[in-house]
Amino acid sequence: MAQTKQQKQLVVLAVLVLVAAAVWYGYGRKATPRSGLSANGQYTEINAQDYGRFIVDLDRAQKTEYKSSGRNIFVMGPMPVEQAKNGPVKEPFRIYGPQPPPPPPPAQLPMVFFGYGMLPAGGPRQAFLKEENGDEVHIVSEGDVLLNHIRILHIGNERLDFEDINTGQKGSKTLEGPSPQTAS
Repeated sequence: MAQTKQQKQLVVLAVLVLVAAAVWYGYGRKATPRSGLSANGQYTEINAQDYGRFIVDLDRAQKTEYKSSGRNIFVMGPMPVEQAKNGPVKEPFRIYGPQPPPPPPPAQLPMVFFGYGMLPAGGPRQAFLKEENGDEVHIVSEGDVLLNHIRILHIGNERLDFEDINTGQKGSKTLEGPSPQTAS
């Protein structure tokens, strides 16, 4: 007898329903209560952990502060005896690699500032400078360039401010009184 397509589908569906009912019945009978009261009336404990203790430990761990004992934590082994007794040894800071060039020396004026004046009265202030090795005297005003690289910035009562044009360094000379050799 020839079966139609719909009849074949109904037969397959009936077989699947029977298999599902057998599986459900088989697992339902083997299941035992996992917690609470069992079938025989005895209490069995649930296998659960108390997380309150872990939360307290976690809070305590988060509030701790690191305090160094002087030991290098990246080197395995005990501290050296001298270092353990005296505490951490502070090493001077070392620069590795190429070094920057040293700063240029401060500007120097190889002359002696021995006086100032104003000619005519109320005019610009002028400074009197004498070479250290010779007797030549230079009279300069503010803004003048001396020795082709030193510009006079300010002439005060006690000092003379100047700038080295080549390096941009600034310097000053204080007013010097007459030396004992020239006073006699």
